[in-house]
Amino acid sequence: MVKYDEAKKHAHFNGYTFTRDEKTGYYLSTKPTKENKRQRLHVYVWEFYNGRIPEGYEVHHKDEDKGNNDISNFELLLGLKHRKLHGYEFSQDEKRVETARKIIKEKAQPKAIEWHGSKEGREWHKEHYENVKDKFHIKEKYICEYCGITYETQKGRNKFCSNKCKSAWRRKQGLDNEIRVCVICGKEFECNKYSKAKTCSRKCRGELRRLNKQKLKE
Repeated sequence: MVKYDEAKKHAHFNGYTFTRDEKTGYYLSTKPTKENKRQRLHVYVWEFYNGRIPEGYEVHHKDEDKGNNDISNFELLLGLKHRKLHGYEFSQDEKRVETARKIIKEKAQPKAIEWHGSKEGREWHKEHYENVKDKFHIKEKYICEYCGITYETQKGRNKFCSNKCKSAWRRKQGLDNEIRVCVICGKEFECNKYSKAKTCSRKCRGELRRLNKQKLKE
């Protein structure tokens, strides 16, 4: 049975003393407990009663109280499921989330910017690029969604073989259309926003052309 001191700063079990980490809330052994490593109390207690923890699993406090390290309060969860559970709980604690954001903004981000701009950081980026650059230039075959021809290009959001086909497809779909008012008859008409059209029909276009010629003569 796990015993604690009055302030619950230290816990005692099977001849070992475990000290509570104020940041994480977990109890850590004051000396090596297994394979010359110091274990957390909940892990040590579980293995004391149940043996080695299977690979990929983690010990979880059922009641979420890291100060309750009785064996009856433990269960094994897959590591990913366990971390997701704690990640969700963390996201629900607005105060902790805001504190984490503040730490990232005030400490982590400036340090990251400083490192990326350093000689070591630049060398890392260069080496990283050399390792992955070939993946950026791999070409794959695609079928143009407008004209239907097969073409090769680098992997990405590739729907069209050229900007010409892309623009033609947009015109056909009317994605760039807008409503204008005919300068001759006053009717509304729809046309591409990049068009110079001022009239709604061939008849009105002819009338506009006639009026423009008449103005030139005057």
